[in-house]
Amino acid sequence: MLNHGASGHLAEWERETPSSIIFRSANGAIAQDVDGKIYLDMTSCSGASPLGSNNTVFKARLAQAMERETDVLPSPVSEQRQILAGKISEMFPDTPRVFFLRTGSCATEAAVRIARHRTGRPVILTAGFHGWHDIFQQRPWSHDPPAKDPHIQDYQYDLDILEQQLTANEGRVAGIFFTPEPSVFPPELLQEISRMARQHGVLLIVDEVLCGLRYAKGGYCRKHGVAPDVITLAKGIAQGIGLSAVAGTTDAMAGADRAYLGNTYLRENRAFVAGNLTQEIFAEAKIVERLAERGSALKRLFQISLERSEIPARVLGSDTMFDIVLPSQKHGRAFAQRCLKHGIYTSYPGTYMSNASMDGTFFRTLQAALELALADYRKDEDITAQVTDTSMVDYCAEAFHATEKACLSNRNYWAR
Repeated sequence: MLNHGASGHLAEWERETPSSIIFRSANGAIAQDVDGKIYLDMTSCSGASPLGSNNTVFKARLAQAMERETDVLPSPVSEQRQILAGKISEMFPDTPRVFFLRTGSCATEAAVRIARHRTGRPVILTAGFHGWHDIFQQRPWSHDPPAKDPHIQDYQYDLDILEQQLTANEGRVAGIFFTPEPSVFPPELLQEISRMARQHGVLLIVDEVLCGLRYAKGGYCRKHGVAPDVITLAKGIAQGIGLSAVAGTTDAMAGADRAYLGNTYLRENRAFVAGNLTQEIFAEAKIVERLAERGSALKRLFQISLERSEIPARVLGSDTMFDIVLPSQKHGRAFAQRCLKHGIYTSYPGTYMSNASMDGTFFRTLQAALELALADYRKDEDITAQVTDTSMVDYCAEAFHATEKACLSNRNYWAR
């Protein structure tokens, strides 16, 4: 029985979804709360569940495997770990050395430590979200961080700021960190940042925690011809079981040999078993292709429904991960609230991600719920307001903490 006086959530979570939604169970892309209300998950469990929640094939194989495998071992160096390292290095051949951790935030912080130890330099130039650890909660992500770190400098996807930071910190920069956001930033942006990293002799670190195992085979970098020094990975490795990875070149990962990266819970052999099983299912069932197929259908459903309802909105991004931009933050929050009211689990800003379980029943249910949500939205909101360049600038500032110039300089990409 629930103790309604107790709280297991943080106020931070209220920004995206009301904590009054307390989930009890989930299957595929459909979840149920403690009051029996059904929600259609647009987030793929925040990207962690590419197969869909409670996947029967994965659960059966994991249960079977754990009858013969050990749950916890004396050392993190295990057979299952080595097997998974081989699979990851095959998928990301440009970065063949792999080190495992528990969460995406752990992986990104480890990547910084590795870069600093490899180069002997302190400064990291960064753009995009890299997790909750202090080093990534500097300005502009935190307006008044209790521990200000002058060695972490955010260029906010702005190439002019990045060039200025590289020049001002010449000889002190360990690496440039970058999170791909395919909805608004083209691959040419990363390609240019890669060129700048080589020109200035610093490491290129790409945060593919969200997109690495869903955007394309071999990830975002390989798809677009960029050879990073370090990649961080997490969501999709082990079907929601805590596991992340830092993959790097042999040269860059020499920094890992000198850095302390201890982690008690990497002795949990079950996570590596889950990782191997997940990647086996990915290969057997062509999950990356299915994510794109289901994602294309999901994206198209929202586009057509918004157009039919004559609601100004822009649906941007790839098939496997896209964003929906409304005329203003007020409009966006209202849209998300109407969606939640009618059982569509999303937020604003928010990235929509497919999972492999989305089927005909799911899409029919979603279409009916979306029609109700959009009808409510039309009744209450000003639908004459249009999505403008200002709308996009505001969205990029809120979602990615990008500058106005960074957003508008990529206008030819997102305005297509």
